[in-house]
Amino acid sequence: MINVIIGEKGTGKTKYLVDHVNNAVKDEPGNIVFIGKTNRLMCDLTHAVRYITTEDFGIKDYEVFFGFIGGIVSSNYDISHVFVDSIWKIVETEEEGFETFISELDEFSKKNNINFTIAISAGRDRAPEYLKKYIVEF
Repeated sequence: MINVIIGEKGTGKTKYLVDHVNNAVKDEPGNIVFIGKTNRLMCDLTHAVRYITTEDFGIKDYEVFFGFIGGIVSSNYDISHVFVDSIWKIVETEEEGFETFISELDEFSKKNNINFTIAISAGRDRAPEYLKKYIVEF
């Protein structure tokens, strides 16, 4: 399953995301992974979360990011949920290739029984039609 949290800066999406991550550690049976561009939220998350920063990996497009996620999952078969903060900052191309990425991630999620929650800093009016079925209210 894929959930997308989308909202402008200052709308509370980061607080919602942090709370959701910390609750997932208590409520879900597997390991929880948090992916962010920097380590700015590291102190807000419980120590049980595997926190991964991407700034040193040179992720320039969604194909590389999908491979990055695949590598994380292949090294730990007990992952039940992956959270991604500010994906359009991690992958600097924003929407170019994003539709294909979401489609492939949806299939990957179902095949591997892993939930994904992705945060996007943008107004809901910028959400493309294909993304609307994944958007959650916060």
